[in-house]
Amino acid sequence: MSQKTEVANLAISHLGQGKEIANIDSDRSSEALTMKRYLPIAIQVVLKDFPHSFSNVTSELALVEEQPNDEWAFSYRYPTDCLQMLRILSGVRNDTRQSRVNYKIGKDVAGKLIYTDKEDAVLEYTQNITDTDRFPPDLTLALSFLLASLAAPRLTGEDPFKMGERAMNMYLLYKGKAEVSDANEEQQEEPPEAEAVRARG
Repeated sequence: MSQKTEVANLAISHLGQGKEIANIDSDRSSEALTMKRYLPIAIQVVLKDFPHSFSNVTSELALVEEQPNDEWAFSYRYPTDCLQMLRILSGVRNDTRQSRVNYKIGKDVAGKLIYTDKEDAVLEYTQNITDTDRFPPDLTLALSFLLASLAAPRLTGEDPFKMGERAMNMYLLYKGKAEVSDANEEQQEEPPEAEAVRARG
């Protein structure tokens, strides 16, 4: 049984539904069709809710044009697998207000662009991961609760017992646990002092 099917069956169980899915990609039951509809968006919401280390990547941006307009020095192609931009690397590990690189999203006939003044720009971003096998266990559980919340009105007859609301609360709980677990695998630097604190020094 695929991991996506496992996630779907967890969501079904959260809603108190008894009919499990054998294969989310091939089953034609209402449960399977509902889960197949909502799972892709649920995955994207989970990934965008927090920059988990397993879904964060850095990549050199593909230059489109120098001096593309009067405001910016460079335009780069927006990565096709980018779900959410986090930052353009400045060369400073812990960015301050002064060191962070400014950018703006635009578009041309070929798709989305990133305008910036940074030469040879490298982007840190959340990758659009569709393979749920890569999700850590606590985040997989969180995903199943979010999926249950989205599917509740359709699978429970407009959700008279507020199962979707309960599932959303559980999603927030397990999402928080996944964030803590992810953060515990890193040793972060202390954040830069605020400008006012530095000025007083």
